[in-house]
Amino acid sequence: MIRAGLVLMALSVPAYAGDASGFDPLAIDQCLKDATTQGARADCAGTGMEACLTYAKGKYSGDDPDFPLANCLDASHQAWEAKLTATYDAALQDQSAKGIKPAEMLRQAERSWIAFRDDLCNQARDAAGEDKAKLAGARCIRDETARQVALLLSLGDAE
Repeated sequence: MIRAGLVLMALSVPAYAGDASGFDPLAIDQCLKDATTQGARADCAGTGMEACLTYAKGKYSGDDPDFPLANCLDASHQAWEAKLTATYDAALQDQSAKGIKPAEMLRQAERSWIAFRDDLCNQARDAAGEDKAKLAGARCIRDETARQVALLLSLGDAE
C-alpha cells in the first residue's frame, strides 16, 4: 500500500518548486536569507514542513498515518543535505584558499560531525520506542543537518 502511495505521489505534479513530495527547497534558502538579514541565525530546520504536510496529506490515501510526515521529513532532509553539501563545498574552497591546513581541519571536523550526528540520532531513535523510532530518527537527522548548515554559514560571518 505504501509503495502505491509513493508511485502516485511520484507521478503527481508537485505544487511547489520541490519534488513530488510537495516540499519546496526554496523555503530553506528564504529562511536562511531572512535570518541573515535580521542579523541572527534562525532555526530553519522545520521550514517548509507545514506546506509539505498539507500537500502530502491531500495526495496520500494509504493506511499509514505516519506516511505524510515520514515523506516530508525525508524530502526536507534531502533538501538540507543538498544545502549542506553546497555550504560545505563553499567553506572548503574558502578554507583551501587560505592554505591546506585549515581545509584539512574542516574535512576532519565534518567527518567527526557526521559520526556525532549518526550517534545522536541513533540514540533519539532508540529513545522514541519502536512505534515512533523511524520518525524520531528522520527528524533528528534533518534537524542536525540544518544546524550544521547554520554552523558552516556562520564560519564566513565570523571573519
